[in-house]
Amino acid sequence: TARTPVGYASSPSHSVNMQGGFSSPNQYSSPSAQSPSVQAKRNQSLTPVSIKQLHEAKQPDQMTFTVDDKQVSQVKLVGMILSVDVQAANTNYTIDDGSAQIEVRIYTNDDNQLDLNSGCREDVYVKVVGNLRDIGGNRMVVAFQVHPIKSFNDITLHHLDVIHTHLKNVKGPLDAKGNLVVNSAPMMQTNQNYDAVEGGSNEDGMEAYQAAVLKVFAIHSKNKERGTSISEAMEKLPNYTPAQIREAVEFLSGEGHLYSTIDEDHYKCTSEE
Repeated sequence: TARTPVGYASSPSHSVNMQGGFSSPNQYSSPSAQSPSVQAKRNQSLTPVSIKQLHEAKQPDQMTFTVDDKQVSQVKLVGMILSVDVQAANTNYTIDDGSAQIEVRIYTNDDNQLDLNSGCREDVYVKVVGNLRDIGGNRMVVAFQVHPIKSFNDITLHHLDVIHTHLKNVKGPLDAKGNLVVNSAPMMQTNQNYDAVEGGSNEDGMEAYQAAVLKVFAIHSKNKERGTSISEAMEKLPNYTPAQIREAVEFLSGEGHLYSTIDEDHYKCTSEE
């Protein structure tokens, strides 16, 4: 059953500095009031994400996460608080943004206890800024800023921001007119080079695009343990659609020409060249 959010509060947000204590509501609006560690954190890239993306993020090592093959430092999400659990040293929120749920933890101390009347309570939409962590096999966000949003427009804007960031990462940036930026001449030549080597011949029962994809993986997965990603193959073969390239990878994998490595997005060629 869908939960109805309560009215939006205009009271101060829950913010915490990286040493674990609360900050004043206007601390983030004045750079001179920030501690060096907070300034350093805020200088890192901030990636708008959905909760589903956080659960599906790749984790090359304990402290590193990647979304769309891009490393994320700080993340921003928007969702509704389903539950609040106040502990002595921290407060845990269960947040739902419609794609999935995740636990958000914000640390407190004895001198600055959480004020439940500040607006961060059940059935309220909040914006969360923090770092993704994997603790005991569970993904969570360790936050240093949680505060209620005041308009449903902020929810829509966040979703659009997530979509824009995702498309920019997987397809490339847009120009001032909103068109995809493509360096057509070099990329076209790259595509023709792959087609020229493997192209037109169907002696192995392959279409031209399948042979071209195989050539990309044969060349670019050499001497790389993790192999080559599907997104890299898309960059190398701009004349083919992402659907064609993914279909080709599935076909080549099924025929034994490719095998997956670290995940279902990275493959290596089975043959040595």
